Amino acid sequence: MVKSSMQNTTGKTNVASKNSTIANEEQRVLWGKQTQLSLKYFAIGKHTFEKGFIDALISIKRASAQVNHELQLISDKQLEAIVYACDELLKGKHADQFPLRVWQTGSGTQTNMNVNEVIASLANHFIHQSKQKENLNGDDFLHPNDHINMSQSSNDVFPTAMHIVIAKQITEFLLPSLELIEHEIRQKQREFESVYTVARTHLMDALPINAGAILSAHGNQTNAAKKAIHESLESVYQLALGGTAVGSGANTPALFGQQAVALLAEQYQLPFVQHPNLYAAVSGEESLLRLSGALKQLAATLFKIGNDFRLLGSGPRCGLNEWHLPANEPGSSIMPGKVNPTQCEALSMVCLQVMGNDLTVSLAASNGLLQLNTYRPVIIHNVMESIELLVDAVTSFSENCIRDLALNQTQIDANMHNNLSVITLLAPQLGYDVAAKIVKQAARKKISLAAAAEDLGLFSVAQFNQLLDEHLNTQTGQSPD
Repeated sequence: MVKSSMQNTTGKTNVASKNSTIANEEQRVLWGKQTQLSLKYFAIGKHTFEKGFIDALISIKRASAQVNHELQLISDKQLEAIVYACDELLKGKHADQFPLRVWQTGSGTQTNMNVNEVIASLANHFIHQSKQKENLNGDDFLHPNDHINMSQSSNDVFPTAMHIVIAKQITEFLLPSLELIEHEIRQKQREFESVYTVARTHLMDALPINAGAILSAHGNQTNAAKKAIHESLESVYQLALGGTAVGSGANTPALFGQQAVALLAEQYQLPFVQHPNLYAAVSGEESLLRLSGALKQLAATLFKIGNDFRLLGSGPRCGLNEWHLPANEPGSSIMPGKVNPTQCEALSMVCLQVMGNDLTVSLAASNGLLQLNTYRPVIIHNVMESIELLVDAVTSFSENCIRDLALNQTQIDANMHNNLSVITLLAPQLGYDVAAKIVKQAARKKISLAAAAEDLGLFSVAQFNQLLDEHLNTQTGQSPD
């Protein structure tokens, strides 16, 4: 194992207080010089890369070593040592050995080298122990650049890891959370489909609407966003590995990238393939730009759903008050018994963050220069944060808001009774002028449409209500599944 050089020429610690991951100069670490330099020169903020992203980098190193061994570029013992080191790290051991900040070089070179150095240290320790027992040749020892990074460049490894971790997060976490919210919406849609309520356009009373149809719209919008995410995954599955520095594949054996990608596809059980144009794969990041746009679409849909829920639940006595939102916790520290739409608010804040993240991704993806996009760390940081927040917020909103949502039938009936726009359903039969006369009479005398029709001598209350019910059933119909 390697001991980090922790001192400057004066013998004093040369690590800022931000670098609390390095406790003191005696701490034994697995990284080497390049990681140490990054800790010194990029002590910016507190954001580090998530374990899932580091694991993707480690998996690339493992697959690359397997292919390099098949090509007889490394020995049996070197492969065994690299695989051992990678497997130890993938088990979660030595997780504190990856302390570098997100805010570093735009190619992610420092983090790539951090992974190379840690794997080399673990692998060399394994070889050292084996050498004592087997009298191995000294040539079997491994160098971070020459062996762990063999046939690779930070410029193709880093974007490959970005695509792997995003594909994994989407398929394992985000898509299941969307299945959950769609399920909860369908349940409520079926529960509410026999109830008619007042629709609103421009926030003003409009035609009657099936309460289940409101949920049907939400479900369809959510499904559309899910489809957009599915479609964006097609290009995320295309990996840059094999392109090395500029996409030409310099210093990489023929078919290396395809063979390594095939191993990664087998490991993750995802349809990864080598990008059809490695120059494009290295120089741009349109794939994650498109995916981020799909996440923004989902955020916009969820923001609208959250707003609908809190509007329909507003009150309770001085608002719309047609929906009873679950009272999960006290809503106020000063007003007893107050219930706030907290799940809607949390969801909305997440949506705003995702929209902001997408703006950052858009700017970063559009600012690559010539043969390399040098904004990749901030891209992967923002996309991963968006996915994590959406997964948690969608799950929370599904389980803590939609699941126990109920209708306030009393308020709905009162609003339906007072809704003058319902006359629109009878306008084709009565004629616009007669319908308008009934509405004006109801508004002037503050009575129902049925009472106004009777007051004008057009229908009895019973006749008008029967006529209205017939049109309500035939023209609004049932909410679609």
